[in-house]
Amino acid sequence: MTDEVIVGTAADEIQAEIIAGRLRAEGIRARVRFESQAGIPRQLAPSGSGYGLGGFRIAVPATEADAARALLSGDEPAVTGRHPVLRAVAILVLVSFVLALVPGLVDLLQAIFGSR
Repeated sequence: MTDEVIVGTAADEIQAEIIAGRLRAEGIRARVRFESQAGIPRQLAPSGSGYGLGGFRIAVPATEADAARALLSGDEPAVTGRHPVLRAVAILVLVSFVLALVPGLVDLLQAIFGSR
């Protein structure tokens, strides 16, 4: 495509392809571009590299940019973060679970390797 315009960005490739697919379904020629910030090619970049090593951009021809923006204006996904209280509860449950297994694990290791 010549004279491309970036109409959206995404955190990962899957999200970018979903956005581009939405545009394609409406007849807008869209493609996903990976732009590296660290010079790492897309093939070598780790999954989810939109967080630091590069970013995924949705590009359309300049002649279709206004239609693409209008279509995507109401489709921006809400940015969600983990609630700190839920994260603390999850960590507490995980630590409790691990601590509950430790005595049993110690007993199992003693039974396997013998107690001195």
